[in-house]
Amino acid sequence: MTFLSQLFINKTDAARRRISDSYAWHQVIWKSFMNCDGKPRSFLFRIDDAGTRFRLLLLSKTKPSSDNFGNWQIKTVSPDFLGHQCYRFQIKANPTMRRASDRRRIGIYSENKLREWIEKKAEKNGFKIEPNSLIIGTPMDEVFVRNRTRGKHVSVDFQGALNVFDLEVFRTAFEKGIGSAKSFGYGMLMLQPTNTEH
Repeated sequence: MTFLSQLFINKTDAARRRISDSYAWHQVIWKSFMNCDGKPRSFLFRIDDAGTRFRLLLLSKTKPSSDNFGNWQIKTVSPDFLGHQCYRFQIKANPTMRRASDRRRIGIYSENKLREWIEKKAEKNGFKIEPNSLIIGTPMDEVFVRNRTRGKHVSVDFQGALNVFDLEVFRTAFEKGIGSAKSFGYGMLMLQPTNTEH
């Protein structure tokens, strides 16, 4: 079973909890799952700025506990939800590429390269993006601190319309995410079925 959960957190409360970056969010979310220490991450999440609050969206195989945060709005994802062919989609991703000179992985900022990146990811994950539907947000640097070491991810929002051509691969992409840095709040595919199917 898959659960989709939503929680709004006041920014003052987040500051009090010392939740200052994506790595801190990841650590706090872990505490919402019982007996998960030492196990692989089994959830995807996304943080959005909602004015005086943060909105946390969480996709998980286990229902999160409300003890750590407060009241989650939790619903199960019906198996039928992933049976459509056409969806509107949105994804906050960390698009990267390997630099030719040293093979180091670096963030992508060019709109043309971002378009190539998401189209390749779509093909690999069982869907195609509808022509002229793709909207690419402005790349933003997001800084985090992990084990006293400062790091950075490039964050880009993609949205548009898609057509599924390989349902099983697409289902896996929905459950496991797309791209890198999924532990830091990237790669969660948000979907809304459309009425353009025949």
